Order: sequence, then C-alpha cells, then structure tokens
Amino acid sequence: MEKLAPLLVGAHAGSAIIAGHYAGLWETFHQHPDQKWTIPELCEKAGCKERWVREWVGVLASAGVLKLEEGMILSCDKDVVEALLPTSELLHFFTSLEFIADKENRIGACFKNDGPLGVGYSDYPNFQDWMAEWSHCRNTNQNFPEGYMKLVGGGVHEALEKGIEVLEPGCGRGRHVMAVAQRYPNSKFTSFDIDNEALELNKVDAEKLGVTNVEFVLGDFCNMKPEWTNKFDYVMIFDCMHDLPHPAEAMKGLKGVLKDNGIVTMLDIDTSSDMVSQTKNPISAVLYNISLHHCMSVSLSSGGVGLGACWGVELAQKMLGEAGWKEEEVRVITKDIPNHAVYVMTKGNGLM
Repeated sequence: MEKLAPLLVGAHAGSAIIAGHYAGLWETFHQHPDQKWTIPELCEKAGCKERWVREWVGVLASAGVLKLEEGMILSCDKDVVEALLPTSELLHFFTSLEFIADKENRIGACFKNDGPLGVGYSDYPNFQDWMAEWSHCRNTNQNFPEGYMKLVGGGVHEALEKGIEVLEPGCGRGRHVMAVAQRYPNSKFTSFDIDNEALELNKVDAEKLGVTNVEFVLGDFCNMKPEWTNKFDYVMIFDCMHDLPHPAEAMKGLKGVLKDNGIVTMLDIDTSSDMVSQTKNPISAVLYNISLHHCMSVSLSSGGVGLGACWGVELAQKMLGEAGWKEEEVRVITKDIPNHAVYVMTKGNGLM
C-alpha cells in the first residue's frame, strides 16, 4: 500500500490538473503571482462556479499541488503554476491521459494470447490534435524552425534560405512543415501522411495562412512513391518513426528519395534501448505508458513490429546501419531538445 497509494493519488490529481487547465484556473493563478485567495475570490477572477472549484481544490490540496491554509486560504507555488500553463510541455504530458484513459479495457484485451493485435490508429480521434499542440509548444520553446535548422547544421539552414526541395513524411496536422515553409519561402515542400482527414485540414490551414509552397499528399512512409526517387535535397522527420508498422523499410527508403548530396534529419524520443537503465528515470513511466496505449499499439494493430516510443538511441543507430547508413554518415544530437534525440544522416557531401 505504501507504494501504491501515491500512484493512486497522482492518477486522480492528474485528472483534476487537466480539468483546471480547461477551466482556466492555472492561467488565473499565473496572472496574479504570489496571491493568496479565498475560493470565492478565485472564482470571481476565473469566471468559475464556486461549488465546482471547491471540490477541485479538495482534490489538489489533498495531493499537495495546491496549498490550503486555515480560514480556507488558497495558494499555489509559482513554479507549479508555470509548469501547468499551455506553453509547458509538462501540461501536454498530463493531457495525454485524455486519449488513453478510455482505452484500458481494449488495451488490456490486447495482452491476451487470443486478443487483438492492438488498438488501431483510427480509434484515437484526438491524437492528431494532441500531437499538434505538443509540437507547437515544444517548437515555440525551441525557437523552431530556425533554431532547429541551425542546431542540425550541415548547411540545412543556408540551403533552405536559398531554395531546395524538401520532403516531410508523417506530417500529421502539419505544424512543422507549415512553420518551416513560412520561414523559408524559397524552398518547396512535399508533406505526406496516411491520415487523409488531417491532410484536408492542413490544406485549409495553409490557405488561411497564405502558405503556397507546401503540397500535402496521401502517402505511406514504408512504401515511398517511385516518382520521388532522387528528388529531394532534404528530408525532415518529426516524432513518427517509432509509430510506423515497418520502420526498417522506411529507413531503407530514405536514401532512395534523396539527391546525391542530401540530408535527412529525424527527431525522435531520447531514451536508452536498455530498459533496466531507462526505468531508473521515473519520467520514463510517462513515455512507456503513452507508447503502451498508442505508439506501440497502432503499429501492432496493422501487423507491424510495435517498435514503441522508447526504442532508444542504440537500437535506432543499429537499424540505420542495417538500412544502409554508414556509421560516419550518421550524427546523433542529444540533450539540446528536452526528451528528444536528433539523428542527422548525410548522403555524399551533404548540403555544405
């Protein structure tokens, strides 16, 4: 019970943290730093009903997230509030509970020998929006795209400014490619995904933003289009390789679509392939759980290998080698972007 009770408290506190986000309560705390509140005062500022906020306070004061003193005086530490604002990646890890919490019975069935292979991609209608918001948050904090392109080096930033052909596999809701296309208008972008609904939404977004140098097309990362052979100077991949049913096939296809001196960058989760080592970091529980409920599941559901989010840098390097990338052609950048590694693969002399 000593080990399980804090986990139970944390699970319920996480749910209340998400509710407070949608109610605008964390924003209200942020707008009035260091203030102590009565519940009616907080409700007046936040535009909330007192009865609802009172129960919410009961959850989070019991969990130690909020401070409740004699006289029903309420406060919250500044660092806690800042960690729960919409610009915080930590908040988005909390909101991941929204698209996995209702899948427990179906995920549990997948464990059984006679159960389904996994829960399919189409069964996660909220995932694309969640991923888009997380990407937007991370990108804002990392000065994306220019900061990212300078980080990966190899002349990518300079080449994009001059004008090159770029491919983005697995674009999802298009947050990355739209930002890059706006910053580098001289370059042309082809962005594809298996989700046609997301692509149609992306086209609407591009029109609203006046972005004309991106083409969104339906495509399969594990089966590149023949007309893309030797077509692109740069391939940029964000957060999708570990979700694929057959990532080894996707890696093999990368060199084929590159021009002779092209570059690939692949941003993915930064973990160790050694589970014993990785699980010594408690935050790994979040990464493994998102993978259990989505990343691994969607891959397995389509007959894939179920690589999972925590596949790790060591396995990624091994698979790149097996896909035809020589050791000297691959650079790995870690620690510069929290929780992520960036793999830079250079064909020939690169873009320098």
